[in-house]
Amino acid sequence: MRHILHGLFVLGMGLAPVLIAPPFLQAAWAQSQLQQNEALKQLLDRAAQYTQQGKLQQAIATLQQALKLARQLQDQSSESLVLVIIGTNLRNTGKTQQALEYYNQALSIVQAVGDRRGEAVTLNNIGGVYSDLGQLQQALEYYNQALPIRQAIGDRRGEAVTLNNIGGVYSDLGQLQQALTFYKQALPSSKRCVIG
Repeated sequence: MRHILHGLFVLGMGLAPVLIAPPFLQAAWAQSQLQQNEALKQLLDRAAQYTQQGKLQQAIATLQQALKLARQLQDQSSESLVLVIIGTNLRNTGKTQQALEYYNQALSIVQAVGDRRGEAVTLNNIGGVYSDLGQLQQALEYYNQALPIRQAIGDRRGEAVTLNNIGGVYSDLGQLQQALTFYKQALPSSKRCVIG
């Protein structure tokens, strides 16, 4: 250990000191990162298998491990993805309030890093939770935030999903003409997904 510490150099340029490791330590660190990334991928794969088998509690437990690892890796993209997947599994087990907490954590991350697609997906999921809870105006608010993002980034499939969700809310509100308008708008977007 003493030899390793002697191999580290500290640079000070008026900022916080920066440690520069010799090449053998850099290679070991890179190998460790690769192993942790592979472990994260394996956890996500295992969680997906549990989800497909209907073992949602096991999926959530596995995803919690993945979340911890993503945070250790400081991988915000993976962290937000795992948060959304946990939220979806919680929603599917009827734990809508907990799902909402996870979705809101994910929303903060995707907005901070500028992940527009992730932001639209998360806003749509939050809208879905509010719809499940019968809070239809709030559901509309989130769907209406997701829709222009999906349109701006050219996410036709996502656009169709959100338009359909908005139509569903208007249908639940008894505003059938408005619901029909959104369902009709969703149809060309979904056709473009299939054709193009």
